[in-house]
Amino acid sequence: MVNVRIAGTEVYHPPFKVSNEQLAEQAGEAADKLIGIWEYFGRKDRYYAATNEENTLYMAIEASKALLRSSGLRPEDLDMIVVSSGTHEYSAPTDAALLHQAIGGKHSCIVYDSNANCVGMVVAADQAARAMMTNPRVRYALVVGSEQIARFYKEGDLASKGLCGDAACAVLLERVEDGESGLIDSVYYTNTHKAEDMLFPSGGLARMFDDSLSLEEKKIYLHPEYNVNVAFPTAVTGMEKLLEEQGYAKSEVKHYILSQLNLTVIREIAGILGEDTAKFPYIGDIYGYTGTSSPFIALHHARKNGTIVPGDLFFLWSVGAGITSCATLWRL
Repeated sequence: MVNVRIAGTEVYHPPFKVSNEQLAEQAGEAADKLIGIWEYFGRKDRYYAATNEENTLYMAIEASKALLRSSGLRPEDLDMIVVSSGTHEYSAPTDAALLHQAIGGKHSCIVYDSNANCVGMVVAADQAARAMMTNPRVRYALVVGSEQIARFYKEGDLASKGLCGDAACAVLLERVEDGESGLIDSVYYTNTHKAEDMLFPSGGLARMFDDSLSLEEKKIYLHPEYNVNVAFPTAVTGMEKLLEEQGYAKSEVKHYILSQLNLTVIREIAGILGEDTAKFPYIGDIYGYTGTSSPFIALHHARKNGTIVPGDLFFLWSVGAGITSCATLWRL
């Protein structure tokens, strides 16, 4: 049986690290309140790009080069390149095309960008894997998630800025014939009732050059009551549905690798599932919230630390603005 497995992962982040305390120095008397918010979400440190040149495309390229080195593959071995982001550096050409150029990919390579916001890399890996299963010409696919959210929040929104960090994660997907490892299944949830509660650019692309709008008015718009809470219960129901349909018990799951947005919510989900929190790796205290790449960075560290090894069953789950979420079940 043909399947598609995760064959490698690598991470790139800028060298500039900022702690809660360092960031809170900008807040004056509100510093303690902000630190309290960030700690509730599980933040301690995060990495920020120091220059405009170190953008999402740059980070995607660096993560991809690192993955090629660690996997021993050549750029011409890649048959597909997908770049997932909610903050793509370019709309035309695609970031995937520019990444392909930067690494020297071959002419017969499929390249495209993907954007499902923060759930985007989970979705991109799921969709790429399903395409690879039906296309024998694609043996290796590079799926890269890269995000810089903090720089697009309004200057006064230090609380939101402090939740986020800059980083990219590159994942190598490999088409395999034995079917023992790889993607097992996925389930989605979408609720667009309040899709307009988060907008970027806030005035839409059609008004990006409208001088009647200030630069601040073109940055991320958040409704005062914006949240993605409606999706969190679906993480539990979605994962339980996949286990039931595929005939697995929760005891067989090695890791639940979730969006790194909110540590408190991760612990609540673990409690509802009746699972040990040790099964829920968390790296948001190191990187901040890195949007689309966040669950894959957690997966990368689990692989690197040896807490997940070939043969292990695990979930990837995340949620994006809109609201939409996706749970995927894999065997490493």
